[in-house]
Amino acid sequence: MKKLILAAFVAVASLTASAQWWVGGEVGFNATKTTGLGASVKGNQFVVAPEIGYKVNDKIDVAVLVGYAHAKNNELFDYDDVFENGNGFEINPYVRYSFIQAGNFKFFVDGGFAYGLLHESGEKSINVWEIAVKPGIAYSLSDKVSLVAHVGSAGWQFSKQGDVKTNSWGCGVSGNNITFGAYVNL
Repeated sequence: MKKLILAAFVAVASLTASAQWWVGGEVGFNATKTTGLGASVKGNQFVVAPEIGYKVNDKIDVAVLVGYAHAKNNELFDYDDVFENGNGFEINPYVRYSFIQAGNFKFFVDGGFAYGLLHESGEKSINVWEIAVKPGIAYSLSDKVSLVAHVGSAGWQFSKQGDVKTNSWGCGVSGNNITFGAYVNL
């Protein structure tokens, strides 16, 4: 039994010693103003989504993203001020497969499962589950720092708010689903 425990310890220690850990994530901010029909709507949103990953080999990484988002809209009517606040939380474990490397560029696809909980003041919470693949590109600034962009996604999403359930399938690339981030190799 002691030999088995010692062998397991040596195996884990050797994997960890040769492992490449990285941290990073994405941050974002958005501000809008809409006017018309006697109303003015101002809004802002910010997102913080840190990630931690483990480089298994040159082609495969495993990682987890934990994100938080906050949105606030201020509707200014001639007679009333209404403030709408929303908060969201997401956890997204995924596997990254890098399929092409050309110089400092690396092309990859992330495949994973995500769970999100969205809550808007005065409304029932929304639970969201998603299975998706997201293509991306990374550019290595140095051995330690990379810039990363995801462009589009393909997958399935299920959401539930009270008794209302929504299933959606989709695939696409647009300016609305491009994200940017940075990673630091430890």
